[in-house]
Amino acid sequence: MKLLDVLFVFAVVFSLTTNYAQKQEEGSQTIEMEFSPLGSEPFKINALRYRYFLQDNLAVRASLFMGGKRNTTLGDTTGGLPMTKDRTGNFDFSLRPGLERHFDGTDKLSPYIGAELFLGFTASKNNSESLWSDNKTIQTTLSKTSSTSFGPNLFMGTDFYISDHLYLGAELGFGLLFDGKGKTKTSYDNPEIPTEDTETVGNTTQLNWGPNYQGTIRLGWVFK
Repeated sequence: MKLLDVLFVFAVVFSLTTNYAQKQEEGSQTIEMEFSPLGSEPFKINALRYRYFLQDNLAVRASLFMGGKRNTTLGDTTGGLPMTKDRTGNFDFSLRPGLERHFDGTDKLSPYIGAELFLGFTASKNNSESLWSDNKTIQTTLSKTSSTSFGPNLFMGTDFYISDHLYLGAELGFGLLFDGKGKTKTSYDNPEIPTEDTETVGNTTQLNWGPNYQGTIRLGWVFK
């Protein structure tokens, strides 16, 4: 059994043996992460979520994600050829501001409903170098692509307090997500024959709608 499986079972047992757990109240703040104790990736962070309780049963929230990666591939220098590099990278950003309305539930259980707005931005960059016909001079092609997405989402979920200021939670919802056309800019640095830079806009948009859910368990902390 994985370590996180053991921790998860311990948390459940602990919650069942605890008579009372302090729930949120007006002025409380929470921060949480997501994990999937029975999955192939036990720690899976889709976003960092923060909540502030305006009242005991009313909270504003915001989920934030920023991430990306960069990769560099070196060219073949056999025979004394100049070194070329291909560099690729991407960047993802999303922000989901929202509002939650909590209900009484039980001493440990805090069910809620709410709404949020998804705002997303993605960008990628590809800087490719190659040798000119003389095998001595490097030419460069730089391509940048970006796109945006947005949409509303209605959700319902629950927080289950396993001890004072510590809870597990789950959530599902129904929403819309609109993906824009996107834009690509390409610039060239050729040693002999100039090539005009280009800028193109995509010709496809996409609208997704339907139920959604978090395939993870939320682990959160309450503080003031």
